[in-house]
This record gives sequence, structure tokens and C-alpha cells, in this order.
Amino acid sequence: MGGTLNINDIFQMVKKRMALIFIITTLITAITGIVSFFILSPVYQASTQILVNQTKESTELYNIGEIQTNIQLIETYGEIIKSPMMLEKVKNRLNLNISNSALSEQIEIVSKGNSQIFTIKVESTDPKLAVNVASAITDIFQDEIKALMNVDNVNVLSNATIGDNSSPIKPNPITNMIFACFAGLVISLVLTFLIEFLDNTIKVESDIEDHLKMPMLGIVNLMENKKKRKK
Repeated sequence: MGGTLNINDIFQMVKKRMALIFIITTLITAITGIVSFFILSPVYQASTQILVNQTKESTELYNIGEIQTNIQLIETYGEIIKSPMMLEKVKNRLNLNISNSALSEQIEIVSKGNSQIFTIKVESTDPKLAVNVASAITDIFQDEIKALMNVDNVNVLSNATIGDNSSPIKPNPITNMIFACFAGLVISLVLTFLIEFLDNTIKVESDIEDHLKMPMLGIVNLMENKKKRKK
């Protein structure tokens, strides 16, 4: 290959390695599809919404701005929900044989801006277990927060449920395959360029000029020696 490339050179490289590009891209996409559809376990999500509703007593207790108080309370409540004490109580209620760290990874606390509402999300490969864990967290949290912080400002807006026709949140095979297709295309193109740049063999007349940096004066054609058979 020469030191510079133009669009035509790139097009010719891609055209010459089209079969390789197609095979690599198809293979990576197919493997990703097989893994997503048949190997990875589907993960379901159950969620419940909690309203932190400030009362006069709690406002006097904290004695700070209402919006800032809500933000700090939600952050505090999130830490309490994922604390070892809460996790142990959830495991004992549901008879779960799982570590605290593993259970904590399945739980996500989501809040938006200055809203007084936060969401408890629980992921599991078992949809019923996801609902049970989210419900247990909500019930235990409502009881524990009264004793821990001496406030009664937590209200459940929606109970954790998963419908019969609910789809898993992951994996998403179609999305995975689309990303795999792009990844396979990029990998195959990079491999194509590497093969071409590392290939120093002389194939056509222009390769001679590129390697020797000298103009070609002529071409000697291959002459075939045909022997006539005598009858």
C-alpha cells in the first residue's frame, strides 16, 4: 500500500474484503443474538413509589428549608433502605439465602430533582421475588423509620406489582444485536485495513512503483511454451 489513501483505495479494499467483513459481522451478531435469547436469564423489575410528606412536627424538628429537607431526607432514606439492618430484616421475612451485597445490588433508589417522591426499584430473574422484595422493603421501611427518626412522614403511592404480560427489562436481544452488528462492522473494517497495510506482497504493476519508488518502463508478458505433438 502507498503512503496515502484516497476514497477509491478505501473502496477497493472494502470491496476486496467484502466476504470477510460480511462473515465477521454476521458471526458477531449471531453469537450475540444466541446469547441474548437463549443463555442470558431475563431480568424483571418491580417498583414502588414513596411520598415523603413533611408535617409540621417534622419541619420544626429539622428547622431547614422544605425543599432542601426533602432532598436530604430522601438521600437518608435511601441509605437506610440499603443498610445491612434493613437488608437482614428483608431476608428474614422472605427467607432469602443471599448475601447483603447481592441483595443491595438488586435494589435501586431513584429520585428526581426536588421532588418529594422517590422510587424503590428491585430487579430479579424471578418476577414474583422482585415484587415480594419491593413490598417487604416498603413495609419494613415504614415501620423502621418511625423508630429510627421519630417521624411519620412516609406514604406509599403505588404498591409493587408486575403484570402477567410484563416483559423483562433486560436483556434486550434486538438492541444487543444492533450494537453487535455495528461492533462487528467496525472490527471487520479495522481488520481489513490491518491486513492491507501489513501485506507487502506485490500483486499489480502499481505495487512495484510504490515499493521501488521508480517508474515502470515496461511489462514482460508470460509466454507459454506449447509443444506440438507429432503424429
